[in-house]
Amino acid sequence: MKETHSIQTDRGSLKFRIDSPGSVPQDPNSERSEPETFEWIREYLKEGQTLWDVGANIGVFSIYAAIEKKNKVLSLEPSAESYATLNANIRLNGLDEHIHALCFAGSEETQLLDLYMKDTSAGASHNSIGSSSNQFGEFEVNGYQSVIAIRLDELNDMNGVPSPDHIKLDVDGKELEILKGGAKVLSSVESVHVEIEGKNLIENLEEIEGIMSFAGLEEEESWRDKGSARNRLYLRK
Repeated sequence: MKETHSIQTDRGSLKFRIDSPGSVPQDPNSERSEPETFEWIREYLKEGQTLWDVGANIGVFSIYAAIEKKNKVLSLEPSAESYATLNANIRLNGLDEHIHALCFAGSEETQLLDLYMKDTSAGASHNSIGSSSNQFGEFEVNGYQSVIAIRLDELNDMNGVPSPDHIKLDVDGKELEILKGGAKVLSSVESVHVEIEGKNLIENLEEIEGIMSFAGLEEEESWRDKGSARNRLYLRK
């Protein structure tokens, strides 16, 4: 038996299985949390809509989005350890019918790649698909895992996959590559919530903004300084 932990939200208690130090969820009000992501889900995800959580980790935001059982969520998490914990958390909260979890990574092209792991444990962050470099530069690799990396446009065309109304994108520096593989799906979503820090802020921002603009999405600039200040919000014009 593994320990469980709960965090309290405006939507009630969310339950999590603790498989490692990294799998302890952050309370919405903690200093390490992203209160702006909870706010985005609360304000923009309407009843009956679908959220794609790309880089779902242990599922904090997926579970928050689905806990009222009024929405569908598609969660992508490439790490096998985090994916196992994600599925355990989905079941723990009784959301098996509302969250579809896939052990995939997003990518510019659909292919088999290695996940370079800075930390192999459940809930770890700052790993990287296809290289040992994340948004903050090179890191020491402590493990590898083969993973299918899929274009979001191809994922959207798969039978049974619900098309997104909103996309959360938090993949430790690979956001640009994933956006390049999702031009079609981006053209129909209402909003995209994307992590912009490190390399994305210094090197990739202009290209990311160009992709968003081409898809008809415009930044809500007031969002830049909210909460952790790590995320930017793009809305349908």
